[in-house]
Amino acid sequence: MKRIPATLGALSLLLPLTVASCTSTLSDEPTTDIRAISFMPTAETRAAVTGTSLPDGSSFSVWGGYDNDATNVFKGETVTEENNVWTYGDDYRYWIAGKTYNFYAVYPTDVKANVSSEGTITVTDFDCSQTGDAAVDLMTATATGNGSNPAPVALTFNHELARVNIIVTSEGDAVNISNAQLYGISHKGSLNGNEWDFGEISDVNAPSFETESLSIPANGTQDYFLFGGDLLLPPHKSLSDNAALSFSYQYTTGDTTLKSASVKLKTSSVTTWEKGKRYNYRINISRNATNVTLVVEVTNWIEKNYTVEW
Repeated sequence: MKRIPATLGALSLLLPLTVASCTSTLSDEPTTDIRAISFMPTAETRAAVTGTSLPDGSSFSVWGGYDNDATNVFKGETVTEENNVWTYGDDYRYWIAGKTYNFYAVYPTDVKANVSSEGTITVTDFDCSQTGDAAVDLMTATATGNGSNPAPVALTFNHELARVNIIVTSEGDAVNISNAQLYGISHKGSLNGNEWDFGEISDVNAPSFETESLSIPANGTQDYFLFGGDLLLPPHKSLSDNAALSFSYQYTTGDTTLKSASVKLKTSSVTTWEKGKRYNYRINISRNATNVTLVVEVTNWIEKNYTVEW
């Protein structure tokens, strides 16, 4: 099982968008001393973004416009980083003096995203079933710009998902974990503005996540992650009493009886999963004990902002 390093703080991503102004005569071609926005599409990074910059080759989609129309300049163009430059192709757009612009962005590019002319971001049929390095980190951003004062447009990306980890530790005995299931939650849904519409809530017969086995060696006191690592899930305003983790465990020495455990994801201190926060559920299997203990840590995703120019 690959260990995913823990990170602290809150994540936002700052991307200045350089846009060029139009000529005062509104001619077909801009004057030569003005700068255009530049983007180009390629493959995007999918896993949880935790560093101080987006990985090389990252992409996002952008919408933007003026006169209270959020899509009359950009309409879902793909913006890609290549050699520290962010581009979207050769169809350059330019500032118009006197216009106020609104910009919207969604990361990554291969989700079903759209922005209405009124500026509502929607992401439909979003599936969070991938885990670990394959998990998709959904982020959105908005910004404004002044056509009379062209300047880089700062897009600050914010996480739309909650980051959940199920971590198992042992006090030193070798133990085997089997039949781990996570259920009573939703791992699918659609985002409309700030609201999520969930798909079906999973249950014990059809869990959201399951792991066949995990072995912790003797004296293996490090963290071991169930379900492959990061679970990036829709925010839950209220965790159900049925939201739970169940698993079986068996020591390899001493009392080798196969035991079962079930712990609720809703606790006295954690009743919701908020977007942009990380929830570490730490399951400790004591040395030849009959019970397991649960501690839930709630932290921000990461503490640094990071900036690129395009």
